[in-house]
Amino acid sequence: MSTPFVPLLLGCAALLLVSCSPKPAPPGPPDDGRPADSPYTGGRQYPWSDRLAPHGADAYADGHRYPWRSPTAASGLDSRPTENGHNLLSALPWTSATNGWGPVERDRSNGWQASGDGTTLKVGGRTFASGLGVHADSEIRYALGGQCQTFTASVGVDDEVGPRGSVRFNVFGDDTLLSGGEVRRGGESALPIEVGVTGVQELRLEVRGGEDNHYDHADWGDAAVECTAAAPDNDITLSRLAYVSASNGWGPVELDRSNGPQGLRDGGPLTVAGQAFATGLGVHAPSTLEYDLGGVCTTFSAQLGVDDETGGRGSVTFQVSGDGRTLYDSAVVRGHDPVTPARVDVTGIHALKLTVTDGGDGLNHDHADWAGARLDCGTSAPGRAGTPDPSFGTGGRADAGGVDVVAEDGGAVVVLDANFGVTRLSPSGAVLGQGTARLNGEASALARQPDGGLIAVGHADGQMTALRYRPDLSLDSAFGQGGVVRLELGVADHASDGDPVRSAATDVAAQPDGRVVLVGYAARPYSPVPDVTLSDDDFAVVRLDRNGAPDPAFGQGGVTTTTLNGRLGATGDSADRLYSAALQPDGRIVVAGEAHYDANNYSAVVARYRADGTLDPAFAQGGLAFGDLGGRNTFHAVALEPDGTIVAGGGTRRFFTSALLQRFSADGVAGPAVNFQFKEPDNPLAYQTVVTTLAAQDDGHLLLGGFEDGYTYVARFSASLTQDLNFGDAPQGNVPVSPGLRIALATPAGRSFAVTTAQTTASGTQGQGTLRLFY
Repeated sequence: MSTPFVPLLLGCAALLLVSCSPKPAPPGPPDDGRPADSPYTGGRQYPWSDRLAPHGADAYADGHRYPWRSPTAASGLDSRPTENGHNLLSALPWTSATNGWGPVERDRSNGWQASGDGTTLKVGGRTFASGLGVHADSEIRYALGGQCQTFTASVGVDDEVGPRGSVRFNVFGDDTLLSGGEVRRGGESALPIEVGVTGVQELRLEVRGGEDNHYDHADWGDAAVECTAAAPDNDITLSRLAYVSASNGWGPVELDRSNGPQGLRDGGPLTVAGQAFATGLGVHAPSTLEYDLGGVCTTFSAQLGVDDETGGRGSVTFQVSGDGRTLYDSAVVRGHDPVTPARVDVTGIHALKLTVTDGGDGLNHDHADWAGARLDCGTSAPGRAGTPDPSFGTGGRADAGGVDVVAEDGGAVVVLDANFGVTRLSPSGAVLGQGTARLNGEASALARQPDGGLIAVGHADGQMTALRYRPDLSLDSAFGQGGVVRLELGVADHASDGDPVRSAATDVAAQPDGRVVLVGYAARPYSPVPDVTLSDDDFAVVRLDRNGAPDPAFGQGGVTTTTLNGRLGATGDSADRLYSAALQPDGRIVVAGEAHYDANNYSAVVARYRADGTLDPAFAQGGLAFGDLGGRNTFHAVALEPDGTIVAGGGTRRFFTSALLQRFSADGVAGPAVNFQFKEPDNPLAYQTVVTTLAAQDDGHLLLGGFEDGYTYVARFSASLTQDLNFGDAPQGNVPVSPGLRIALATPAGRSFAVTTAQTTASGTQGQGTLRLFY
């Protein structure tokens, strides 16, 4: 019996083996060159997106919400403005985002396809507490509302993928490429990025794979925007004024269009009850916008209503508050209601808040328009030219003063003190922020670059020095060494020349391409007789590139020096210094200064250099225009007029006891000149009187500042070089400012100009304050 049983058992076993074992694995994907354990084997991808899904018939179904808030801008409303202006992108809502492998991660690396599965952001061994972890291809969009000035980040491939991965980081502002660099690879150090975003409505951060997207884990380390909102100094349409902060119930606040869906710029024309408006704000309840008025405005007005894009649905209330007090409440406004006009007194108000709430029935379809919103800020009746602007500081004066001042967008100004520190003042005179870089020397001049960076120049450790502040007033570590450039231009001193300052920059001008031009002087060797080498000062002009390196396309290694030895007087030697510079649109450089020769004689000099650093032979005599020999003239300021002519200011007569103003043609031919006093002196030969700062106005007028008898003044001259005797209600039109010998002025957009002053004492040069005057 056993014989027939055995074959049957074997057959069953064979049958069981065939029917119960796992099925063979399906054929694998084609070999793509990746290890078997690679997450990308077989072309696997986990794409992700946020806030991009289209809506059905009811956008609010299933509780959909798209709340949004803006960055917070530094303003005169802040007790700690510098901190408030720094906004980490990982803490802000994006308007849309896509990612190549799982979701974008905040403050951690991309990890894998799940949310929150990344680790600490780390590039080239450097960790970042904040930032965005992404995977190529990735795109993240932020609505900035034109309120920010700078975007910064440190970028690279995250260390979690080791030496693998290669990506490109691109930064766009309103679809314009602002920064697009080389391929970054795994294991490389983080690359710092700093990009100007002034006026940008939408910031787009893009990461693309260098070859493919395998292991392309990319980090935007410490990604942030720096934002400043200045008070207005003109009547202004509200959509043109940067808000301090904003929040909105459904996507970003829209400028000059309706709220629309959740994206930026997806609304239509602002339309209420069939009436269209060209300007205004489109919002969705609940919404709040806050503005810094600086106490300078008188009236807020707008046409209010629910936008027609809702089809007659929705109900909201509009509220206007000022400095914490309710100034206006519309009651409930519904979708089919007519336009509701609002006119609100905001005299003396600093913090203006516009709020939209739902009408008590939920926020569905609550698309609200602040149509035609505008502020009247008193520009129709400015103060008399030359008188203080009472909306600035106390009676037109802020305490912060210095040796130079520059204007910024929106009416703010930045003041440079003699210690190389800077202070930003709002249009109302409040301190918005400060930067410090104390060096062993003295600052002379300040220039603002197109991206909002600031270049301060002077001398430190006896040599010409420049430093760069970022728009947030921190030193730019990518400029020179730690933000500072020292140029060893002057030769060592000797017994006959013991001046410890061997070279110095006295003025600086910023080119549109980011390069900067420094002018001043440098002690250079000369031989009055054979076998004897001495030194005296020569003109020095330097051009630096964006990173602070001398520009090799300019002069010799970025430097041009010009000696006037042998051109003036009998002895042949001449100490030559430049004090002021202005850039022509074609890149040529106009400078002004003096040549000191024959011990007691001075000649005022205007010169022009070509863009390559050589003297322009088409200008005057081989590039140089001189004052009258023996006349003891000096120029300390130069300005270009709209028609291309040149105006120089300085002093004349023995000991420079009379102020000098002279015009030159565009090709350097000397024209008319005038001498004048800032005050009637007891002894006309006793006090130096010199013009040190000039600004040409579009209407041909000239604003100028200078000093006499230890006091600073401002004045205004017409196109014919005739002094405005009624300027500032002051004697002969000379407006006294403060004690001191240092004065500089800047003309912000609007109806006023800023003047800053400093006084030199035994303990150093001290700021005397900054004024804003009407003109």
